[in-house]
Amino acid sequence: MSISRAVASMSLPLKPLVGALVLAFGAAGAQAQSLSEVVQAARSVDATYLGARSNADAAHWRYEQSRAAHLPTANVQVQVARQTSTQPTVIGEADPADPTKIIEATTTEKSTANSIGPTFNAQQTIYNRQNDLLIDQAQKNEDFAQSQLAQADQDLIVRVAQAYFNVLSAADALTSVQGNSKAIAEQLASAKRNFEVGNATITDTREAEARADLAHSKEIAAENDLLVAKVTLDQLVGRNGVTPHPLILPAVLPPVIPSQASDWVALAESDSPSLKQARLNLDVAELETSRRKAGNLPTLVAGASYNRNRQRDSFSPGGGSFTGNGGSTNIGLTLTVPLFTGFLIQNQVREGVALEEKARTDAEGAHNQVVLGTRTAFVNALSQAAQVKALEASEASSKLALDATVLGYKVGVKVNLDVLNAQSQLYQTQTDAAGARYNYLMSQLKLRQAAGNLTNNDLLPIDALLAR
Repeated sequence: MSISRAVASMSLPLKPLVGALVLAFGAAGAQAQSLSEVVQAARSVDATYLGARSNADAAHWRYEQSRAAHLPTANVQVQVARQTSTQPTVIGEADPADPTKIIEATTTEKSTANSIGPTFNAQQTIYNRQNDLLIDQAQKNEDFAQSQLAQADQDLIVRVAQAYFNVLSAADALTSVQGNSKAIAEQLASAKRNFEVGNATITDTREAEARADLAHSKEIAAENDLLVAKVTLDQLVGRNGVTPHPLILPAVLPPVIPSQASDWVALAESDSPSLKQARLNLDVAELETSRRKAGNLPTLVAGASYNRNRQRDSFSPGGGSFTGNGGSTNIGLTLTVPLFTGFLIQNQVREGVALEEKARTDAEGAHNQVVLGTRTAFVNALSQAAQVKALEASEASSKLALDATVLGYKVGVKVNLDVLNAQSQLYQTQTDAAGARYNYLMSQLKLRQAAGNLTNNDLLPIDALLAR
């Protein structure tokens, strides 16, 4: 049994499995989807993006909570009370036997008071510098969360695009491997015919069989890679059977615009979410230092209260009672001036200054990192563009070389191994060229991500390159 037949017999159980998995994950994929559509679908299921969006919403409501410090507060209290008291009382009476003599007697007086009434309180802060700075900090924190959301959205675009192109690249690789297998099978059949008529040695047949076995194993690996890529994209998007649009060939890929690294660095310095976050952290640290210094400043609060009360008093013995309504109003200003806090505020300020300096250092480091990342992404995009051109030229040359080798084999100046090598080179070059095109498109998206201005609009030129 030849090696090719042995491998084929071993892989027979894999075919139904691969087919079943492709059907299971591709049942809903009757219609292909553009990259923009896939990214939009992923926004509704991606945990990282949804978490960033919820965090931004929470930051907004924290800011609204902080604004309550500028608004008045009011409340009402209703008090119901019952008070009972007893008091001994000494009384004097004339002795019946001797009217000139006074007999003292003790009695107990009991009184009960029932009261009910509401109290209305209102308060308005007139001056509190610390509250003002806390509101400013909450606003900066909301901006920070919004910047994180923008960063998460750009990261989602890049992850989905990478998974999208991974499927296309795996499909192209499988097509190239299948084409190579077909060409090798034809060459194997030709070698066998030539051997039967005595125009070739058995070596040509054995070499073709070895290449056929290798191509078959590569085809199995390519099918597995395609299946894994499809499953990954489906999970990321939250749908089964997502089918990307293939790239139209020959593809006219968009150039890198702007064409200067300095222009991209300028964009990154103004748009990069990570740089914005570092700067906002510095702003928050500066506000925190100012807030701690404001602990030495006085505060002024206006307050008002109104009390309405209804009371009933009962007395015994005698059964007397009294019922009446009462009320009181209080309006005032409270000025609080801190005098000494045990050096608490001074040490808090020193801590804030140190944290502010750390935030400033972090902002400088983030700036350097963003500039480096942007320049690196720009150079990588230019390199990918050059690689696409080189591989496309190599693909054209490999086709010409294969044609020349086949012709030389027919006239006897080339052997079967030369043809097999030329075929393998052509299909490998085709695979590399297809992958390079996807890598170039990804490098453009990553460049815009590094500059911080990657949006849905940047996907539209890529959608225009894909078949409908």
